[in-house]
Amino acid sequence: LGLFASADTAYVLAYSIIMLTTDLHSPQVRNKMTKEQYIAMNRGINDQSDLPQQYLSDIYDEIAGNEIKMKAGHNKLPKHNASATTERQRKLLQNVELAQMANTARALMEAASHYEAAFTSASHYEHVRPMFKVYNQSL
Repeated sequence: LGLFASADTAYVLAYSIIMLTTDLHSPQVRNKMTKEQYIAMNRGINDQSDLPQQYLSDIYDEIAGNEIKMKAGHNKLPKHNASATTERQRKLLQNVELAQMANTARALMEAASHYEAAFTSASHYEHVRPMFKVYNQSL
């Protein structure tokens, strides 16, 4: 049996990686997520079991050191405005940014949903590692 019990595990982990990237690299997040919090957040996502702690720790370290960014031309988010000093202005900018990220994620999922292929479970986590490396380099 592979590292992931099902495709759902990979989807939930991918979403948690996006959340981690946003948390660690957004200047609007004051209290950054710790490694322990990230590991705790992912408890039970592998068909009610935990992924290996070292695996999640390595993901945290990689994301902490290398922010995932969109390719040039795909980022339609507003630049952080230094003059947005009021709490209301910061919240408005944050809402626009979150809406844009949601739209991008929705468009990517819709584009992928039209592709029909048989799902093959990876039997070793080494099969998934190249996917994450390519994904990280493409953003």
